[in-house]
Amino acid sequence: MNCEEYPAQSLTPSLFPLQFLCIQMEWQSINFWIWTALFFIVGAVSLRAVTCEAGWRAWVCYRIAAVHRALFARCRMVNPCPYPEFGPAIIVANHTSPVDPVLLWHSHFAGFAKPRLRVIGFMMAREFYQQRGIVNWVCRAMESIPVDRSGRDMSSIREALTRLENGHLLGLFPEGRLNVESPEVQLLRGGSGVAWLAIKSRAPVIPVFIRNAPRSKTMLGSFFIRTQVTLVYGKPIDLSPWLDRKPDHLELAEVTDVIMKTLSELGGIDYTPAGA
Repeated sequence: MNCEEYPAQSLTPSLFPLQFLCIQMEWQSINFWIWTALFFIVGAVSLRAVTCEAGWRAWVCYRIAAVHRALFARCRMVNPCPYPEFGPAIIVANHTSPVDPVLLWHSHFAGFAKPRLRVIGFMMAREFYQQRGIVNWVCRAMESIPVDRSGRDMSSIREALTRLENGHLLGLFPEGRLNVESPEVQLLRGGSGVAWLAIKSRAPVIPVFIRNAPRSKTMLGSFFIRTQVTLVYGKPIDLSPWLDRKPDHLELAEVTDVIMKTLSELGGIDYTPAGA
């Protein structure tokens, strides 16, 4: 019996249960298709996550980062992104915001012959890495390397070298901390760790200048500021004159200055020499 043949106003009391049954069946049918659609959506998303070469946790982080960029930090790219599709690379950038690692991950596979997710393992302050909860989960998912701020933690440097030797990407902020003093005018003095890693690993060093990154008084607040970010990509830095040497402190300072000078030129600002 078709329920549409019996409008509500023409139904006799004896037909009320039948009308109720028809409505219930219609709602059950709708619920069935809703749950079926949700099942296939969740299944498809889960399949993409578990089959991701970089791991399901990295896949989840990238999707969250993509939503964040769409809502808050829209990115404009100057020059093609030169991250390699395979093999190691050291990605260096200026550091003015806690959001910088997320920004450097933006469309990193744009130039790949076959788009695939690559994790950039950033060296980061140990006190942030050891925080409990979601922060620690993200740090581990993104293969971050904890570093002591004392600058005397060689274990983290060796871990970074191992990462490069295994063919992975390494992210570094040579300034060592957020530049809150002169972010639009001058880079802080760079640490020589990046020079040592570049020479020891012989991995290409790729500079990226981040302009107009979101900044706030709190780390969390920086993620919820709407801004238009510009990523200026540079070509891999030529360090061939130093690669066949066993560098001393003077040569490490020279390489550090070359890296920081190249980075500052991308942003059109000054840099602080290693000896300053």
